[in-house]
Order: sequence, then C-alpha cells, then structure tokens
Amino acid sequence: MKTKAATQKRSLIESILAWTLPQPSEKMKFAIKASLSLVIVYAISFSQGWDNTTTAATTIMLIAAIGSVGDSVMKGMLRVIGTVIGAVIGMVLIGLFPQDRMLYLALLSILVTISLYFARAYKGDMTIFMLTAITMMLMFKNGEVDGVFLYGVDKTFMTIFGIAVYTLVGVLLWPVSLKDESTDDAKALTQKQQALFKICLEDKESNKAAEQEMMAQTQKLTQSAVRASSIENGFNRSQWASVLRDYRRIGNILTLLSYQKTSDFPKALSHYISNYPKLEREIEDLFSAVAKAWDGGEAIVIPETFEARFNENEILSLSQLQRATLSSIVSEMNKLHALLRKVAYKLNALNSPKPTRFEEEPEAKSSRFTWLDPEHLKGSLITFLVFWTAVFLWITVNPPGGFYIVALATGLSIITTFSPVKPSLLMIVFTLSFIFATAMYVLVLPNLYYGWELGLFLFIYGFIGFYFINPKIAIFFLLGIATFNINNQMYYAFDGFLLTLFVFYAFLSLLLFFYYIPFSTKPEHLFLVMKKRFFGFARELVQYNWDRVNGRLSLLQKFRGWYAKTHLLNTVQNMQLWSSQIDGKYFSEIEKEKLIQFTKECDIFANLLLIMYNEGRKRKENPLIKAYISQADKAPLSSLMRYYQEGHSAQEAEAEWKDTDSVIQHIEKNLTDFFESQDVPSYPVNEVLGFYESISMHKNSWRAFFSCQKLMRQIDFNVLKESRF
Repeated sequence: MKTKAATQKRSLIESILAWTLPQPSEKMKFAIKASLSLVIVYAISFSQGWDNTTTAATTIMLIAAIGSVGDSVMKGMLRVIGTVIGAVIGMVLIGLFPQDRMLYLALLSILVTISLYFARAYKGDMTIFMLTAITMMLMFKNGEVDGVFLYGVDKTFMTIFGIAVYTLVGVLLWPVSLKDESTDDAKALTQKQQALFKICLEDKESNKAAEQEMMAQTQKLTQSAVRASSIENGFNRSQWASVLRDYRRIGNILTLLSYQKTSDFPKALSHYISNYPKLEREIEDLFSAVAKAWDGGEAIVIPETFEARFNENEILSLSQLQRATLSSIVSEMNKLHALLRKVAYKLNALNSPKPTRFEEEPEAKSSRFTWLDPEHLKGSLITFLVFWTAVFLWITVNPPGGFYIVALATGLSIITTFSPVKPSLLMIVFTLSFIFATAMYVLVLPNLYYGWELGLFLFIYGFIGFYFINPKIAIFFLLGIATFNINNQMYYAFDGFLLTLFVFYAFLSLLLFFYYIPFSTKPEHLFLVMKKRFFGFARELVQYNWDRVNGRLSLLQKFRGWYAKTHLLNTVQNMQLWSSQIDGKYFSEIEKEKLIQFTKECDIFANLLLIMYNEGRKRKENPLIKAYISQADKAPLSSLMRYYQEGHSAQEAEAEWKDTDSVIQHIEKNLTDFFESQDVPSYPVNEVLGFYESISMHKNSWRAFFSCQKLMRQIDFNVLKESRF
C-alpha cells in the first residue's frame, strides 16, 4: 500500500526522469522489448553455435502477438510447462506410431485441436496452450524416424530459450508496475461507484453512462488485482478476491438502485423512513473515506449497523407497487451500507502496522475456462480443417520448410478464426511482407559484414512490425525473418528464397481461405447471430427463474439455465465487438452509434438478469413468491424474449409491450388482485419484504429491457441481412 510520503517521493523521481529522459509510450516500449528479444536470441545462438534459431525467434513473435506486454516470471514458467507437455506428447506419439504416419497424423490432429480449443476457452494467457499445440507438431521430423529424439529435444530447447529471453526482457526492461495499478484502480472504482450513487439519489436520467463506466472500471480492477503481488500491496490473493467480491456486490446494488425512481412516491422517502437521511449521509461518508483510504493514512471511522425506522401510517397510503419499490430501496441501501462497512474494516486492517488479517468468506470457485462456447467449437473445427488441408499440400507439394509450415498454419489459425482481423488487411500485410522481405534479402543482407550490423537490421525489422502494425497481425509481417534462414553459415540463393517465400505465404493463405469457409465471419452476420443468441439466453434465464420457484426444473432445464448464465455476458461482449466492426460504407442506413449504444443497453439488461438469477436462488422457497408465480404458466418477459429471438422487429410488437407505463400498470393490477386473495398478515415480515423486493426487481428488469427496445425501434436490423455484393 502506498503512503503519502512514498507517493510524493515517487512523483518527484518520475518528474526528474521525465525532464531528463522522456519516457517512450507503452506502444514503443512493447516494440523495443519484443525487437530486442529477437536480437538477443540470435546473438546468443550465434555465439554458442546453436542451430534452429528461427524456432526461438518465431516463439517470440507468437507470444508477442497473442500474449500480454506485462509478462511475469510465473507466466514464463507456465509457458515453459506448456511447451514441455507438448514435447512429451509429441515424442510419445512418435514412439507409439513410428511407421504408421496416417494414424500418427490422425491422433496428432485431434490432440492439437483439443489443445487449441483449450487456448480459445481459457480466460488467461492462451499462449500456454498454443505453445503446447505447436511444440507437439514440431516434434514431427517430416516423417523420419532417425534422430527424431535429438531433433525433438533441440526444438523444445529452442522454444523454451525463446520464452526465457522474452520473459526476462519483459521483466527487466520497463517492468509493468502492478502495485500502483491495483490500488489506484480500486480507488477509481470507489469514486465511480460514489458518482453513480449520487446520481441515483438525485433521480437523474444520466445514470446509464455512469453505470457503464463503473462496469468497465470493475473489469479493469479485476484484471489488475489478478496480476498484483501480495508482497507489494499488502493483500494476499484470497484477500484481494474477498475485496473484489464486495466491490462486485456494491456494483450490483447500485445497478438495482439506478432503476429505482424516488419520483414514483408522492412524498420524500424521509416521510416513510424517518432516519433515511442518516443512511444516505453515512453511505456518502463511507464512499469518501474508502476512496481516501486506498492512499493510506488514518483509519476509517466505521458507523454502527443501520436499522430503518418505518412510518407505518404513511406507508399504508402507498400502492402495492410503491411499497415494493420502497422495500427494495431500503433493503438495497442497507446492504450497501453493510458492504461499505465491511470494505472499510478490511482497509483498516490493510493500513494498520499489524499484519493484514480479516475474516474471509469462502470463495465461490469460478471456472478458468468458458466451456462450450459455439464460436470456440466452430474455431476448433476450422483448426482441424486447416491442419488436414495443410497436411495434404505438404504431402503433395513437399515445400521447403516441410512440416514446420503445417505447424505454423495450424497454430496461427487461432488468430484468424472469428477474429476482428479483416481479410483485406491480412492481404495488405501479406503483400507488404512479401515485398519488404524480398527487398531486404536482395539489398540489405548481402551487405552486412559485422554482427552488430545484423543485430541492428533484426531490431529495425522487428520494430517496424511491432510498432507500426497491430500486434495481432504483426506476426504475418515478421515471419519474413524466418524466410531468410539466418544462421552462422549462410549462403544466398535467390531462387530458393523466392520458392520458400512463395510456399510460406501460400500456406498462410489457407488461413485467409478458412476465414469464410465453412462459417461466415462477416461482422454483420456474427452480430445478428449474437443478437439472436442474446435474446435466447435472456429468455432461458427469465423462464429458469420462473420454473425454479415452481419446482418444475428438469435436468435439461438446469443445464440450459447454467449455460445461459455462463454465456450471457460473453455474448453481449461479442455483440459489442462485432457491432464496432460493421462497415458503415456498406450499411449506411444504420447509425453505428445507435447500434453500439444498443449493445451497451443489452449489457446493463444482462447484468440485471444475472442479479435476478442470483437473488432468485435465495428466495425460491418464499411462499408468497410461489403463490404469485403459480398463477401464471409462463413469465411474460420470457415470451417477449422468444418473440425477438425469432427475429421479429420491435415495430411489429404488440402495443402493450411497447409502453413502460402500461406494463407497470399491468404489474400493479396483478399485485392488487394477488394481495386481495392472500392473508398477508399471516406471513412473516421478512417473507413479505422478500416478495416486495422480488417484484421490484422484476419491474426494473422490464424498465431495462424497454431501454433496449427503444433503440431497437430506431434500428432496421434487416439491412444487415443484405448481401454486400
């Protein structure tokens, strides 16, 4: 944790360094580090007389293209482990099938496809599994058996060598500071949550932007906290996880509060809860104190547990829906107060000179993989097809580079399948790489006589690729280095170089071919697919909550509910990705800004549905909720989700589903009829309050959906179904 003095000292040092030696941008730092890594592997390899330097160089290119800039020693170790596992599997396969090439290739293709599926599904650094797959293929010595063990060991060693150099350069040169990111991000999230809280109190309509900023900052804190070191910031990993859970719960509560309108009441809330102003004031003070505490300093003064004092005479004058809203507001505000008190207690423990200790809640285990995502499964099928197509061309053409081309084309398929990388951009990069590599081979390489000249040449070549080209596709430019066949003893054969270059990019063009075959990866098509899938998942979640209370869940329904919960947010993120990639030149009838705003509204709606899902588990045994839901066979919102899942337009929807007020009135009427048929005083108070909170949440989900539907009426999605040609 930073102290004030340490912050001032660090700022002074940084100011002096910035004045004497201006710091390069993060992009330039990345390009310098990656390019320097290339130079180092060639320099060390040449000094030791090692062969297969291209393997180490290509490994660096792959990691730089797919991995992160802020690499750690632990991440480097995991990449080494992945490489060793791939080498062991590859050697075992060769040992089991030394003479049966087709059976070996069949098993290899399956294992490579599975490994690259894991790479797609893994939420962390995918290069771990990608290196496993590529190393597995590199063990194959073009079908030969003699010397295959030493060949495999050499390939494995050079791959690990490339990982080690890249990791050490990343750690030693401009290391990424994790301490400041985690604590600063926590402070920033606290401030954004406080800003949203103020907007909720003032009953403003501008809460959508503040809510989206809060959600983005929550994701940023999650990423920085995962990378943070417990020694540097005072929290260990489990304690950070505990703080993150509290912040996520605070965010969920603020999301619910943002849909509660105090204007729904005829009087101020203080007329119904006499000590409500005190609750607002204490929450506001806690937000300010927690934000300040992330910079260290004095302990936070933690208020006592809040107990609301209700004015029953005033509450009796409210309608049933107004009572539900009031109950929900008080409950969520009370939870918010309790969570902020908990965070304040943890920060006091952190800032105390004593060891940081506090009681931690049992952590709910979350999977590190996104299982059964349709695009991941389709991408794996494409990888399988790329492998066998490349194998067929390798067998029939037998190009220079041999099976190495198959390994590279298969491994790189993970970059191009269901990726925002456009084919036209890939073609430009291919062409530039072809021309640039040829010019370098003819005009530059023959004129290099000293080692430092070659090192400078490699550094400039790498810097051009990493700095001026998107890292995701820079590898297609930088692979030109591999075609030079740079070794201690070199000979120039321009015809051989051109043949290698031609065949090399001919194999890489397979990736371009499978960009369209067998699945379309046009942004407009994928956006419509994600939109349909989103409404399908939303329908499943709403109906799941409904059926869970009724106790009518089959095993299949439980699986569908889990699947919808797991993939709902990921689907929204994909909607946002592909909506941003739609070409406005071809679809000028659609305003791209409205399309992107629609996805943001869907994101808020999805988060609200997930909150309802989690809260519904706690209230599924509430007898009032059971009785209310038993009156209907199906959730009305579920029917509307099915309507949009089937592709109908918002303009065609029935009038009763277009107006927020009519839906609210419908809920109010159902509530009135329901309470007339129930003996409410016979139910415990906590069950009545839980029922009111559930109804209020249901009402807010309608409001969130109507925000999506409002934009849907302004967008003609059928335009995206038209062919470009």
